[in-house]
Formats: sequence, structure tokens, C-alpha cells
Amino acid sequence: MRVALVFPPQGHFTQPYLSLPSLAAYLRANGYPEVWQLDESIEAYDHFLSRERLERSLARIQAPAKLAELEAKPELCFSEMERYQTLSEIALIGEEVAGSIEEAKRVLRSKEEFYDYERYLWAGRTVEQGLRIFSQEFAPTRLTAHGFVMRYRVERSREIVAALSDERENPYLEYFREQTLPRLAAIDPDLVGISITFPSQAIPALTLARLIKQWKPSVHITVGGGLMAYVADKLAKQPALWTLIDSIVLLEGERPLLALCEVVEGQRTLAQVSNLIYRDAASGQVVKTTQIDPLDIKTLPTPDFDGLPLAKYFSPELVLPLAATRGCYWGKCVFCTLYTVIGPGYRGRTVEQTIEDMRVLQEKYGANSFYLAIEDLPPNMAKRFPRAILDAGLKINWWCDARLEHDVFDAETCRELAASGCKRIAYGYESSSQRVLTAMCKGIDPDKSLELIRNTHAAGISVTLYAMVGFPTETREEARATLATILANQRWIQEVSVRVFYLDESSEIFRRRSEFDIVEIYPDPEADLQVYYDFKTGSGMTRPEARQTYLEFTAALRSHFPVFQNTNMLYHELKSHYFLYLVKHGSWEALRRNVLEPGEGTPQGRGTSAQPRRKARLVERELAYDRSEIDRIVSSIDSATVRPRYQSDLFEPEDLARFDREMPPLARAPSKLVYDPASGEVQCLSPAAAEVLERCDGSRTLAEVVEIFPATVRAEAERCVQEIARAGLLV
Repeated sequence: MRVALVFPPQGHFTQPYLSLPSLAAYLRANGYPEVWQLDESIEAYDHFLSRERLERSLARIQAPAKLAELEAKPELCFSEMERYQTLSEIALIGEEVAGSIEEAKRVLRSKEEFYDYERYLWAGRTVEQGLRIFSQEFAPTRLTAHGFVMRYRVERSREIVAALSDERENPYLEYFREQTLPRLAAIDPDLVGISITFPSQAIPALTLARLIKQWKPSVHITVGGGLMAYVADKLAKQPALWTLIDSIVLLEGERPLLALCEVVEGQRTLAQVSNLIYRDAASGQVVKTTQIDPLDIKTLPTPDFDGLPLAKYFSPELVLPLAATRGCYWGKCVFCTLYTVIGPGYRGRTVEQTIEDMRVLQEKYGANSFYLAIEDLPPNMAKRFPRAILDAGLKINWWCDARLEHDVFDAETCRELAASGCKRIAYGYESSSQRVLTAMCKGIDPDKSLELIRNTHAAGISVTLYAMVGFPTETREEARATLATILANQRWIQEVSVRVFYLDESSEIFRRRSEFDIVEIYPDPEADLQVYYDFKTGSGMTRPEARQTYLEFTAALRSHFPVFQNTNMLYHELKSHYFLYLVKHGSWEALRRNVLEPGEGTPQGRGTSAQPRRKARLVERELAYDRSEIDRIVSSIDSATVRPRYQSDLFEPEDLARFDREMPPLARAPSKLVYDPASGEVQCLSPAAAEVLERCDGSRTLAEVVEIFPATVRAEAERCVQEIARAGLLV
């Protein structure tokens, strides 16, 4: 009996996910040793971000030729501006990025160079640029470090089906044929399990299932994971699905997957497998089997990461996920749908078991860093776990999410947490309004929460807050008060993750809509897999106001928080990277002082020399249009201007057509793009700024550089030199 477990694209590329190692460990412990784990997400990133593959993309894109077609036009409409923005950058940097992409991956995996911040930022930018190049080959499809979206909406089954055979826009058709199917053929599995955790994985996962069925029709394909818990019942009604897969596992997968192995071996029937959806071969009817409670987490083995490509993740050290609990001990927040994904009840391993899990994983894989993949650090564990780590002599670092338990996270507990290696805690803060928190059933006091946050920070632990904008009946003033409170206390807060509230149909608030003044919801008649709904309330913010307020949040965070600023944005988004930098520097204060806020004389804080000189190796391209103006126009289209599309930042065709009709076209105006291969940064210069840069040849003083300009604008020209210096274009 040969089993292949697959984690499909797209998940984050800095660390493995926990689903496959948990399932593999359970199968191996219960008599099925021939289990292979395929993380096709990291394999795909590694393949797409290779010199050979990027050069293939560049050959197919033909950016210089397509850019020339746009440059010949007397003016550009909005949709042409979008294309111009991308093609101009690729034409400038494409060959450089393709030539250096392997080096960039090496830096991210190197224990020495990863912590050289300038090298790290260069590598991160180069990876992002490589993903933009690759995405353009399949435009409007977009692959980033954090998501994968196509013009096909994953809330509509017919669009998912259409995406599965779109050779032009679905990059995974070619990838799976060339890379994944040969790996699977070498295994020749009898059972393939595909874990679908995120909406971004839906189309890639079913694309792979389709290709596997074409290759080996007899193999049993089952899908499971968090996303299936939301959409399985709806998806099961689509006849096309059952040409791709054979079963759907609901909730936790250990017991059903083990039973499916026995089904494939002929020891039982599908009807005898609990927590399963399948189509009966004889009647053609879709069957949902008996739902039973999941296994006791205390009976499960330590996750087994054997077989995963651990050396390929884009991090210099392993940060392994580990689940000490499943479910949420609080379980009262009206917006939460955790029970839908995890199943009923809250369950936990003993502290001693978790300590032993960490010890085993540390000895087996050399892992010294862990992410506790739990919803909340329970109070009893917060008190006992740190001391147990210290008593066991474990030298580890870890982080987790936690609830704002005012009576738990006192100064002494926080110091103990820090001593045990806890470097970061993310708290569900949501709002500073007691009224809003009470409506959410959060059960916390915002004033006491601030004291808790100060305790955590004072102990040397980095604080992340989750915040929410647009909860039903929340006013704009209440949301802005939350932002003001966060900014007023920013010395104790390192990160803020903010999101706009969406109405989930499986949440408590959805069932009790009238209690939250929700007067109307907006189902998409074509979205047969719809889970999240836009809505209208009788009081509080409108939905456009909520999205506009969210933009106010993000703008303020970029302005006030070092982690969000400019080059540091990469750093913030790649969560394992941020955690590893905390570990390296020992504390947030040291990290801020040494890396995020360097002073004068450091590469990011340098001023202008007496005789400014431009860097020797800059790559430049003259453009017929002002790229900075194009950037401004494109970025001005915010979420309040377009029709909302959940979990996607692609413009709908109707929106693009409207912008082309209503927005004034852009007239020709020259500019210059400049790429610094040493930093990976791209800058747009006006003709005057480009001339200033050319005159910075090291032979002239600042006064001599600007002397060719009229006296009335020389002060502005001097400021331009300063800006060029801050942009890193001078040595």
C-alpha cells in the first residue's frame, strides 16, 4: 500500500505546514510505512524562481517588444497603464533578475548572509521581482509570496472547472506535467491525499487531481483540509468534481485517512469510513457518512517531517510548526468559525507531551525554533509551559497566538515566557471600543489589555496585535479610536495585522444577523461556493467606509511602525523571517536599534558626500511615459473604488472597462527607470533628476552639481541630490 500526501501550491515558502507531517506520522504509526510527503508548493516556488524558468518566462513575455508598442501610442488608457507599469520594469530588470535569482535563494537559505540585512533585503526584492516576471507570463494570473489568484473566482465552481484546462493562464498545468507527475510516477501510489488549507490552493489542487486521474484513473484521490470544511457540502453537489476525485475528508484527517487505506486494500467500504463524502458508484448518489468526534490529540504521535524537502524552504533555519492544542478554549467570539474547520470541542496535549515533541524534533531535525500552531495559548499552559521548557533543559525559541487573558499574562509570567525562549506573541486585540468588544463576545477589557501588552513587551517579547475594521455597527469614530490607541501605545507594539470584517455564513453572527443590525446580505447568484458575504447594516460604517478606514489603518501603520516601513515591508510579511531576526538579535529593542532604525553612517542612513558620486553599476532605461505618475494613478484605485472581491486584488474586467471609459488618458512625458543590482531597488527619475544623477560623477561638489540649474530652483535641485542619496543611488 503506497500513499502519497500532497500539499499543493500555494502556501507560504518559509516553512513547512503541519498537515502532511501529522497525517504521515499517524499512518506510519498504524502500519503504513510507505507514505511519501510532497510539498509541491515549495517545489513550485523553487522551480519557478530558477534561472532557466525565468529565462523561459522572459522569452515568452517579450517585454521590450510589447513595451515598444505601448510607447508608440500617443496616450495610454488605464488598462494600458497597468501593462506599461509591469512591462517597463521587466524590460529593465528581467535579465539581471534571472541571472541572480539562484544567488537570491542561496542568501535566504544561508545562515551567514540571511542576517546581513542589506543582503537579505536584496534577496527578498529579487525573489519578489522574479515572481512578478513569472506571473506576467500568465497574466492576469498573479503569484506572490503570499497568494495565488487568477481571474477565475474560487467561489464559483464553473470558473474553477474552466481554470483547470486554461493552458494560457494556469501555470500549474505545465508545472505539474513536467515536475510533479514524474515524482508521483516514481512512487506509483494507490492513494493520493491532497491537503487544501487555503482558497489559493483550490485551483492548483484540482488541476493536479485532474492530471493524476488522466495518468492513473485507478488511484483513489481524496481531498481534505481547512477549506474543505467550509465548502465540501456545496462542492460535492457539482458533478464535475467526481471526475477529478473519489472522496472528501471532513475535519481532522487522521482517522478517515487511515480507514481509506483499508478501503483501497479492500478491507472495508467507503460507507464504513466516518467523516467522509463520496459518490456511490452504483447509484451515482453523493453520500455523506456519519460524523464522529475527532481522535484524542493526546493519542497522536509526534509529527513526522521525513521526506519533506526541508532544505528548500526559503529560510536559513527550520521553524517547525507544532500543535499543542486543537480548537479554542474560549470559543465564544461571534465572528469565529474555528469549530467549522477543527471540529467540536477543545483538546490539548499535556505539557509533558509537547515538551517531548519539541525534544524529538530538535534531535531529529536540528530544529531550535518552533511555531505553536494553536489558536490561543491556554492559561494553564501559559503558566506551566515555560517552566517545563526550562526544567527540561531545552534550548529553543518559539512563538504563538494568545488571547488577552488579563489575569494570566502578568509581569512574572511574561518574564518566564521570555526566559523559556518565547520571542513573539500575537494577540487578538480587534478593537479599543468596549462596546464593540462586548458585541463580539471577546470577553476582554481594552484598558487591561494595554497593561498586558506592556507586560509582554517589558519582558522582551515582540507584540503583534490582530485588529478588525468594519464589524457590524462599528462606527468610523470607534475604528479611528482603535487606530489612535494603537499609535499612542506603539512603543509597546511591534506589529499590527488589520483586516476588514467579512460575514462568514458559518459564524454565529451570520445566524443572528438581526441582532447586529445587518439588514441585507449580498449573495453572488453565480457563486455556488460562496462562504463570505458583503452586507449592509442599519447603523455604523458602510462597507465602502470600512474599506476606506482600512486604508487609513495601513497608511498610518506604514508611517509609524518600523516593521512596516519601506524596505522593512518584506521583512514584516515573511513571518518566519521576522521571528528568526528576533532570535538572532535577542530582543525587539536590539533588532530595532541594530537593523530597523539604523542611524547616520549606516547604508540606510547615509547622507550626501562632499563630492557626490553615482553608483558605478546602475541599469537604466529611458521611457516615453512618466512611470511615477503611472504608479500614482494605479495605486490610487483603492478598495472603495472597485467592486469587492474577497481574497483577491485583481481588477474585474467590468472595473477595468469602466476605468478606461471614465479616467482621463495619460499623455506622453519622459522619465527614466533606474535599477540598482546591488540593492535590487527600482527608482523612477524625472528628466531633471536623471540629469542631476548624471552630474554626480565624483568630480563635482554639491554646488557644482546644481550650478547648471537656474538660481530659483537650485535649492530644489540640492534636495533632489539628497533624495537620490537616500534612494541609495550614490556611493
